[in-house]
Amino acid sequence: MAAVSLRSDYSRHVCAPYLGVRHLRLSMVSFKALNSVTSVIAFILFVNFLIYPELLFFIFGIDGSGSSYFIARRLSILFLGISVLTWFSRSVENSEARQAICTSIYVSMFSMAMLGLFEYFRGAAHAGILVAVFTEMTIGYLYFAKCNIGKMPNKTL
Repeated sequence: MAAVSLRSDYSRHVCAPYLGVRHLRLSMVSFKALNSVTSVIAFILFVNFLIYPELLFFIFGIDGSGSSYFIARRLSILFLGISVLTWFSRSVENSEARQAICTSIYVSMFSMAMLGLFEYFRGAAHAGILVAVFTEMTIGYLYFAKCNIGKMPNKTL
């Protein structure tokens, strides 16, 4: 009897419905579309943190100070880097570079979501942080679904 991988059509279409599991259709988003949306979101965050960080401080329910504005401006440059990376890698074929991009983004997104939840439950941020957590979890899931570990093309030497 052959082993069936968790990502096979058999497990997704035969086993999953029997077990009451539904496969999210969000993973059907193309890599190009996902990178485009991520790039736009990161660019909006770049502009916001650079020019008007008070808006996000208000949404998250945290106080702004000279130090927080300094950190927000530095953080904006990281969002600019994510925006540029995802924009210019939109057409990358399945490769080790694409896997690295997917892995780094989903790890970053899930980590930011967990940190956001931690700060919310700690009382340091208000309910507005949950919008960011939901967005980060969604983007993280989509990049995780695009990771295709084990489906890399064969290398030729």
